[in-house]
Amino acid sequence: MNNCIILKFLFLVSMHSVLGQDNGKLVLEQNKLIGDCQNKYFTGFVIELDSNYAEIDALNFLNQFPRIGKINFKNRIQIPTEFTITERAGFPQIMFRFRSDYLTFDNLKIENQSISFTIDHDPEVPVTESDLKIIRAARSLLSEEKYWNKQDDRSCVDDLVNKTYSIYCALRISSLEIEEKYNHRNAALQKLRHLIHEKYPKRKWNHRLMDFNNMEETKFEDIEKILNDIEQYFIEELNKLEED
Repeated sequence: MNNCIILKFLFLVSMHSVLGQDNGKLVLEQNKLIGDCQNKYFTGFVIELDSNYAEIDALNFLNQFPRIGKINFKNRIQIPTEFTITERAGFPQIMFRFRSDYLTFDNLKIENQSISFTIDHDPEVPVTESDLKIIRAARSLLSEEKYWNKQDDRSCVDDLVNKTYSIYCALRISSLEIEEKYNHRNAALQKLRHLIHEKYPKRKWNHRLMDFNNMEETKFEDIEKILNDIEQYFIEELNKLEED
């Protein structure tokens, strides 16, 4: 087992703090990782490996992915799920999708035959061309201050009627326009949530997008800047993918 890789890997994950986590554990059983999790929707996971193993090696473990596994739900239904490795958070995480949400195994503690983890419900999500189009469409809706709805209520019907948009509704409407569906955890919305949290790390939010939009101190210039920052970030991320 490569101890240097394991120590570096565990140090990186220990530095990350996340919002909304559930605890879980995977246990090695020959060619599978089988485990349980404290979550209101699902109870555990099964991830199939490429062969039988006596113990978990950190390097070999990361090289296993992407893998097809299953999520075990409380109603005893098992759904095939793809588990992939992402480094969007700055270090390796196991990412999977539940409904329209991306989630990750985080704070991994790798032992000889088991892996303890938390599930991150607020992860960094891989950027796609659609996300860039969504941000640009939202910026178009909010091209001038007169089109900004300063009193968001998370209902976008009145925004459409009045042609004034909160930042949440601008992104929701743009998501539906570009992808013909609304994904509450797409990269555009997630990046916005994270930038808001970075700007106000000690503030308590009920709904980050709505509360940020409605704060007395939020000005239209703040809305413009944060959307511009996201667009530039997406351009850089997509350029990196093309280079790879």
